[in-house]
Amino acid sequence: MTNIHTQESGRSMIEMLGVLAIIGVLSVGGIAGYSQAMSKFKVSKTTDQIQTMVTNIRTLFSSQKNYDGLDTANSELLYSAGILTDENCPDGSSCSTPMNPYGGTIVIKYTKDDQARVKRAFAIIYNGLPSDACVRLASQNWGDTASGLIAVHAKSSVGTVPDTIPGEATSAGTSVNYTKTAHVPVSFSNASTGCGTGGSASSITLFYK
Repeated sequence: MTNIHTQESGRSMIEMLGVLAIIGVLSVGGIAGYSQAMSKFKVSKTTDQIQTMVTNIRTLFSSQKNYDGLDTANSELLYSAGILTDENCPDGSSCSTPMNPYGGTIVIKYTKDDQARVKRAFAIIYNGLPSDACVRLASQNWGDTASGLIAVHAKSSVGTVPDTIPGEATSAGTSVNYTKTAHVPVSFSNASTGCGTGGSASSITLFYK
């Protein structure tokens, strides 16, 4: 009887470790690329949302003397008017708390214009932004005076609508950064000062008339 011997072959432990190392490097690179892509997507989505809101608001109130009634305290009405959409209102038409792509709140409210005329301007605030997204949004070109833009405000805390439109002022080492249209787009340095670093509490406010 003839014995037939077969040879079994397989990958060595070193080869397997090499394969795992390559997979690990590719995974890390893929995650980093995905993270960067998502960051750009959210910035782009936020930009589109705000620009659409501004257009809709100015169109809706074009025949009015002021922006009376424009307030996210009346978010259900803003939803009905098309200023807020399903993207901003996870709870549907009741839209109790308008949300932005970063999970933070959206505030829309009338305010005074740069001549201190009551309800002749409005502000759109996006809260809960990561500082890097805040910097990108604050430092991009939102338009000139022809677009109705009065000022840009970036800060490393929750944004609120001031009684008057902020003037030009940058305070180094603090979260305050007001910039009028003469300095729009905001410089990277000023945006970084305003937005701060780290966390997801930064905000950007755009003032329009």
